[in-house]
Amino acid sequence: MDCSKENQDLPESLTEQQGNEKSCPFSERFLQVIWNERHLQHNMQTENGEVVRVISPGTWNLSAGPDFKGATMLVGGSLVSGDVEIHRVSSDWHRHGHDSDANYGNVVLHAVWIDDVPVQNGTMQTVVLSKYLQSDWEHFLWELEDACYPYSRQVASGECALRWALTDDSCVCVLLKSAGVARFASKGSAMMREAVSQGVEQTLYEMMFESLGYKNNRIQFRTLARNVPLEQLLCLESDEKRRALLFGMAGLLPDMTLEEVRPECRQEVASLWDAWWSMGLRPSKKTTWNLAGMRPYNSPFRRLMAGYEMLCACNFTPAAWLRSLSHKCTTTKELLTCFSALNKSDSPWRPYRDFGHTIKPAADLLGQSRLLDMVANVLLPYLAGLSELEAGADSPGVELAKKLYLELPRLQENRLIKEAVQRFLIPPSREVDLVKYACQQQGLLNIYSTFCLALDNNCELCPLKQ
Repeated sequence: MDCSKENQDLPESLTEQQGNEKSCPFSERFLQVIWNERHLQHNMQTENGEVVRVISPGTWNLSAGPDFKGATMLVGGSLVSGDVEIHRVSSDWHRHGHDSDANYGNVVLHAVWIDDVPVQNGTMQTVVLSKYLQSDWEHFLWELEDACYPYSRQVASGECALRWALTDDSCVCVLLKSAGVARFASKGSAMMREAVSQGVEQTLYEMMFESLGYKNNRIQFRTLARNVPLEQLLCLESDEKRRALLFGMAGLLPDMTLEEVRPECRQEVASLWDAWWSMGLRPSKKTTWNLAGMRPYNSPFRRLMAGYEMLCACNFTPAAWLRSLSHKCTTTKELLTCFSALNKSDSPWRPYRDFGHTIKPAADLLGQSRLLDMVANVLLPYLAGLSELEAGADSPGVELAKKLYLELPRLQENRLIKEAVQRFLIPPSREVDLVKYACQQQGLLNIYSTFCLALDNNCELCPLKQ
């Protein structure tokens, strides 16, 4: 990626940009970077004429809600604390529905590039950023392409970071392990509460499918599993009908009169359509798959086919299969080998993105890292919870599941883990020594969720800073 210049055809001068009242030459993300870096003049004025001096820009909020939480500034000589929302044009406040969203009730400053439609919203003030960029803004723009903005500069260290830094590595490792075990037990208990209400088989099936959706399509896969109950799949007399039901309800059967289908796939698609129409079913609502930024290897088609093959391996009774493993396997190595068998290395769909496109090189429908993520977050806590529910806390199934959980290597990092590392660890590279196992990653997530996220990153309310 070329990170040298974001846009080659920007207006030649700032004056020319300010004169363009119908468009903003920058992305909203770039304006957020400008605010976060405080690349603005020392004193600004609100559109009401009050002088604004930023003391703290706040913490960049990577979740739902205002862009920056807990900002502090002097407005008209008075100290003001609250949230900041960034927009290209002020009319986006209403267009995005912030006026009726309680998450935005603490916004005290609306920072925009163009004030096209003044917003009247209680004590919230508006500042037009285009008037107050520092003189070297163009040089800053060429240095910084927003897609390359360092993650470490988005998440500020918490007030507890110094305490973490002064704590011996071995003590931090013990803390993370304990928090990871607590998260494991909590997950297992929550899973069993759900299983009691809707059945152990259906619950595990839904959780496995939700895991297949990763971050983009978790809700879509969970909804599909609910719309196609496991009991309904079991009642069908052929695997072809089961595939047809899943892909038909998912909206992933291509119309061969309108869409490209590879010649070698046409017979398969035609057979699935025949089976689908014979069942007389229609999806109540078309599934909208989120394909934004998705690699072809992670397409919904491949993930759904992986889910179907997993169900085949479990004889469409995943909880019974999991229960059998706790009796059959005597070592964690044997258990992990059985889990690995869920990922078929000989699947005929390895070279395909979908029915109409191939990918090179061919690859397993579900990568090893994604399978391990499902093992750590779904299969092992479910096995421990199910074994405890049916045979007690001291049963072999509980012990085996916990033991493998403690042995699993660290998983792929996600956004929350990256945030937690930046929040707690100085320097962030310390993670290499502290987080070597999946359990420690889960512990880091547990602490971050329990304190930082639950308290909206408000260090003043957090007991960890003591």
